[in-house]
Amino acid sequence: MNFIIIGLGNFGASLAKKLTALGHDVIGVDKDMEKVEFFKDTIKTTVGMDITDIHALKTLPLRECDVVVVCIGHDFGSSVMTAALLRKLGVQRIYGRESALIHKTVLNAIGVSNTINPEYDTASVFAEKLVLNGVWSIYSISDEVKIAEVSIPEEYLGKNLSQIDFDELHNVNILALKQLDKNRSTPSLEKWIAIRNFEKDLVLEKDMRFVIKGRKKDIIDFLKL
Repeated sequence: MNFIIIGLGNFGASLAKKLTALGHDVIGVDKDMEKVEFFKDTIKTTVGMDITDIHALKTLPLRECDVVVVCIGHDFGSSVMTAALLRKLGVQRIYGRESALIHKTVLNAIGVSNTINPEYDTASVFAEKLVLNGVWSIYSISDEVKIAEVSIPEEYLGKNLSQIDFDELHNVNILALKQLDKNRSTPSLEKWIAIRNFEKDLVLEKDMRFVIKGRKKDIIDFLKL
């Protein structure tokens, strides 16, 4: 896919680098030439311009782009102006970073319905991790239903899968099983691989994790095993 990321602060640069690493065509845009130069080796293409100038924005390949993400969080005026100009230029799929409710309201009012607040989203996930012992990551499908990556309960360690009654797992569904890739992991960066086949003789070890789906209460009960 083709992405244009406008604003190369912490969030915008991280997003652009990740999309580049995933093999997508990414143009990172910022008015700060130092940032443009700094990220030129980790983002596929970087461009310096005045992002509030419609004539400058016209030089970008907006028609060929699948998504434009305006990642300006703290400069309210530049964020709204840039988003409004992109709407005027006919860009259909725009995501806007918002830093407060009024920011979100204004972006919605000018037709940018897709907004993101990375600080709030990260804090929400981190809060769940803090209060749920054994949870490594969690995603909310709804207020009630979650998908979580969790440690293997102590009760199951050393057992093989044939010894587990999957029909009595406290109302949670096991979606996947992950294992630490010891050959590729380093002290500063862990690499994980998905175990594709749940063989009955597979012994559950401490360096494995379940990916499960269920209500928050049921996930808590599962982790207490």
